[in-house]
Amino acid sequence: GRWQGAETMNRPVTRPAAIAANPPMRRSDPSIPVLAGALTATILFVFGVHWLSAIGVAAFAYYFTRLLQESGADHPIESFIQVMACIQWNIGPVLAYAGFSDHYKYHMYVPEPEYMALAVPAVIAMSLGLYAFRPRRRPALVAHYGQATRDIVTRYPYLPFYLIGVGFVFSFLVSRFPPSLAFPAYILSNVKYIGLIYLLFSDRVKGKTLVLVGAFFISFLSSLRGAMFLDLLLWFAFIGMYAAYIMRPSMAKKLAVVALGFLFIFILQAAKDEYRAKLEREGRSDYVQKFLSSVDERMRVEQMRRMDELAQSNNIERVVVRINQGWIISRIMQLVPSSIPHADGETIWVALKASVLPRLLFPDKPIAGGEVNFEKYTRYYLQTNTSMGISLLGEAYINFGLYGAWTFMFLFGLISSFVIRKIFMLAAKYPTIWLWFPLVMLHFVKAETELLVQLNFLVKSIILVYLFVWANKHFLRLKL
Repeated sequence: GRWQGAETMNRPVTRPAAIAANPPMRRSDPSIPVLAGALTATILFVFGVHWLSAIGVAAFAYYFTRLLQESGADHPIESFIQVMACIQWNIGPVLAYAGFSDHYKYHMYVPEPEYMALAVPAVIAMSLGLYAFRPRRRPALVAHYGQATRDIVTRYPYLPFYLIGVGFVFSFLVSRFPPSLAFPAYILSNVKYIGLIYLLFSDRVKGKTLVLVGAFFISFLSSLRGAMFLDLLLWFAFIGMYAAYIMRPSMAKKLAVVALGFLFIFILQAAKDEYRAKLEREGRSDYVQKFLSSVDERMRVEQMRRMDELAQSNNIERVVVRINQGWIISRIMQLVPSSIPHADGETIWVALKASVLPRLLFPDKPIAGGEVNFEKYTRYYLQTNTSMGISLLGEAYINFGLYGAWTFMFLFGLISSFVIRKIFMLAAKYPTIWLWFPLVMLHFVKAETELLVQLNFLVKSIILVYLFVWANKHFLRLKL
């Protein structure tokens, strides 16, 4: 059957008044992120923090402030990638070196100056490449695409619900697919979040808020079933970027939302281990009740104790361990090249081949996931239900050493910037393709993933998204 309004699909979307109808927010002041970074570095210098660590934290302050400024006026994908990298490669290690985590295994294996000499310049080098192809007029382009998206959703009012439905159907069926079809099913299961983004742009759908809340709750239940929350948190952040574009919140409201988000992450991290233990002891059922009781057990008053159990050092250590990808990188630095030789580009070459060649032409194609390189270069062996990666920065050091890692991170940022620009250019032909950024770039914001995972996901997701868009256009006469 045809979609309602499909007979007008070839009518050009009215765009001349797009920027006037939805003007971008006031131009961001580039001096504010610089000031935030400089002020942060100065304060840390005064308190005696190592100068490289101070610059690393200042870099986070710069990118975070830039992310807040761009939210609502642009699509801040580059700044989001940089913030996530800073948190896991700079902030986590700084907290570990400061004594907030002294885990017997997940600690820093090399001195602070040695680690920071790798991580801080590498993060900055990646940003220099990542912002390289970003056009200055992109806020105006985003306003243009935003109005075009509203026109599309107005023309096809049931489009968001169709996408949400597709996503939830595949969410329930993904575990029933054979391994060869697991990845396409996983991609299609995430289409529900893309549908929620489309729904944000709809002005005529009744009960939109109820649908959004209901979809988020069902997604949260799905995460509770698997006791895995990272992807859900990333999707919340991505959807929040599009919501900020539509709602245009003040800086105070943005900071309030971020503060609530960090509080939720802190509570989630503090209760996660207890929740997983409950699932093992009591079986996989009553997920909400088990989760709430786990949170309650971390926060309740015990024998006249104050309600500050959540802030105990062991809970802080859990959070630091979770965000600190530096312990893996420092472990690699301890072993390479003293005990394990540099890979000299081998893992990079393998990742490039694996991302473009099918297994038929590449019989030794590795399985994306990161366990092989993790075990080889850290000499720690993972349990069957545990997944860890060496990260892009760890892989850069494994292959090219200190200075080569800086160069590699710059080139990676440069190529990523080129890909982002090309996807934005596609919006001239497919007006809502900019809403699919989160699905295509999902693993680029995960600083713990290595190049094989990132390229494999990028190439396959682009192909699948293209096929999905093509199929809807030719079979349902639905132009996305």
